[in-house]
Amino acid sequence: MKRERVKKLPKIELHCHLDGSIRPETLRKIALQHNIYLPSEQDQLKNLLVAPQDCQNLSDYLERFDLVLTCLQTESALKAAAFDVISQAAEENIYYIEVRFAPSLHTKKGLSLPKVITAVLAGLEQGQQQFGVKSNALLCGMRHEELSDIAKIVQLADTFKTDGIVGFDLAGNELDFPPYTFEETLGLVEQLKIPLTLHAGECGCGQNVADAVYLGAKRIGHGIAVKDSPNYFPLLKEKDILIEMCPTSNLQTKTVTTLADYPFRLFLDAGIKVCINTDNRTVSNTTLTDEFMKLYEWYGITYADMEQLNHNAINGAFISDEEKRTLHEQLTNNY
Repeated sequence: MKRERVKKLPKIELHCHLDGSIRPETLRKIALQHNIYLPSEQDQLKNLLVAPQDCQNLSDYLERFDLVLTCLQTESALKAAAFDVISQAAEENIYYIEVRFAPSLHTKKGLSLPKVITAVLAGLEQGQQQFGVKSNALLCGMRHEELSDIAKIVQLADTFKTDGIVGFDLAGNELDFPPYTFEETLGLVEQLKIPLTLHAGECGCGQNVADAVYLGAKRIGHGIAVKDSPNYFPLLKEKDILIEMCPTSNLQTKTVTTLADYPFRLFLDAGIKVCINTDNRTVSNTTLTDEFMKLYEWYGITYADMEQLNHNAINGAFISDEEKRTLHEQLTNNY
């Protein structure tokens, strides 16, 4: 496959974190406006924002978010960040993207949760108007927070569901806060009929992936650990679960330590649906084009395989059947 063609072909992305995907130069502009110190050297700044290839673990990777979050505490900063992600999506012909973020991480300077959400949605809308990239957002609850605080995020996902919030997710420390910790919270998600995708199996065990499905998840963020629990493969197939794979990120965070252990082919051969994502464009120093090129280099995927992976993403997207039909047609016509 040729990089230029891969870049031009339409793509869909479902797992992209707002705070991990802002271009360093956009962050620099935001910092200047708010008198936040950033290193003046581009390379120094990049080192603070981009995780090393040899992260020791997920915690090492997540440290890269600290600096970004100090800058994303105002409405103008959040709007600029969301717009920036859509401009990146436009550059590589992403036709539809779901951007996820945890509203509670942006309240350190007194912004209310609804204002955080409104600012991000305004940035996404501005990006859609300027670049024509269709987007929606997912709200994340952070696993280490109080259950009552996470329930507030669920309620806000319901409040904003006609304004561009199309689903709910749990992110953060999976090891100490496995899925059943949130049984009551996820019951509320189901009661309010909010589509659910959950980070599971990014570290820890395959049981977490199965539990996430039992608790109502229609999609799984990462899901890598279930490779060692083939007894759950029939469950994933029966429930038509989509695994949101993020190859670069998964290798960086030591979810797997060698390419031979990466379950891309294993999942496909088992009939499990997967789609491909960046996770964090800046922190992982990647694009969706890069991810597909890696799959070509590692597994020899073809344009037909790439098309199928994107059709999988459309089928799993939290949008109407009509919107899915339009995207499927656009994909088919371009491949």
